[in-house]
Amino acid sequence: MRELLSLSGVVQFINLLEDHPKLLLTRVSVTYRGDNLYMQAPPVLEEMTRCNLDLPLFELMAKTPTDIVHVTGAAGKGDKKQSCSRKLRVVFKGVNGVADMDMAGGA
Repeated sequence: MRELLSLSGVVQFINLLEDHPKLLLTRVSVTYRGDNLYMQAPPVLEEMTRCNLDLPLFELMAKTPTDIVHVTGAAGKGDKKQSCSRKLRVVFKGVNGVADMDMAGGA
């Protein structure tokens, strides 16, 4: 479980995903309810969504205290990385008194 503050930016969320021992994601892209919050590729989408990196994820999720985000990226260690897609439940610390981030449906 990871705590995510309501002021945490998208870049902090991505860093959590990259450091999470069960996920080990790289080149992370994040979508919420069909909206691209940050896309690594293609370059035109990366450029269009780069401005969201420092915005609070809580704000981009319409101040929803808990919901599902979709992340894609490469997972694994070393040369054994594979493309993957995950649905993650995000709960913001200090909002409704609950705090965690876990995987909806498992890793």
